[in-house]
Amino acid sequence: MSLQIGLQDVEMIDLAQHEVGDRLVLVVDDDSRIRSYIKAILQSAGMQVLEAGDGVEALEIFHESKKRIDLVITDIRMPRMSGTDLARSLRSDAPAIPLILVSGEASPADVVDPGNGVLFIEKPFAPKVLLEAASQFLDLSARA
Repeated sequence: MSLQIGLQDVEMIDLAQHEVGDRLVLVVDDDSRIRSYIKAILQSAGMQVLEAGDGVEALEIFHESKKRIDLVITDIRMPRMSGTDLARSLRSDAPAIPLILVSGEASPADVVDPGNGVLFIEKPFAPKVLLEAASQFLDLSARA
């Protein structure tokens, strides 16, 4: 997977279709290159992004600003706290927070529940796939 997003990639995305306004997304991944890739995609659609290198750091950031965070995107395999453990912890504090889990491995069926605001995206993914998932949840949360 290319971890760089260039202007040509952004131009291929129909940004108007995915424009979600001034939303705040927490991106959690222990690989800084993947965080940067996801951040660039989200910022190309006008979203603000907070970053965390693992689940423990993500919980700290979330608790500091949970009323502002609209979506959490997390890798599943990380040191100190897995993405699935992070998802469970976030959901115990904020049951309605939308979550997108990403991994190069199989989907964790016990956590993923699209009807309940938890999606899974397999790595590598195209910018369009991430934006479609994010805009689905952000559109849903905008209506709530």
